Amino acid sequence: MKKLFDNFEEFVGGSLFIGMFIVLVMQIFSRQFLNQPLVWSEELAKLIFIYVGLFGVTACIKDNSHVAIDFFVQKLPPAFQKGIHVFNQVLILATLVTIFIISIRITGRQAPIDIVSLRISYIYMYIALPIFSLLMIFRQIHRNVKEFSIWRKTKSGVM
Repeated sequence: MKKLFDNFEEFVGGSLFIGMFIVLVMQIFSRQFLNQPLVWSEELAKLIFIYVGLFGVTACIKDNSHVAIDFFVQKLPPAFQKGIHVFNQVLILATLVTIFIISIRITGRQAPIDIVSLRISYIYMYIALPIFSLLMIFRQIHRNVKEFSIWRKTKSGVM
């Protein structure tokens, strides 16, 4: 169960990526060999792509593997580096909370509009943002709590 929890984003995001690949291969085959393009495939691939991308962002938050330009920060004393790191984490968390609040309003406005080729509401596309911003907030807090406990152990000499 812990392994599923730790690798949730990679597992589901990878599965969705394979699904998106299959949809796009079907579209290419249908268009090139059958001369009958699938009208729904482009919209479905776009919908899946949004979810795959957001799963990737969440996985990077979990692993702290986003690209960072820390050339100048590395030149500072360790106490300043920790301070800047904490400031950045708080700023990221505040941004994610803001995105969540704004995305709720945006998602609510999309309910009556349909994706014509899929015959579903645009809400399925826009609901990804509040859901994933919550998941990102959770992963951000979870990672920061782990980092803080490591810092405390290191400071007290236990580690």
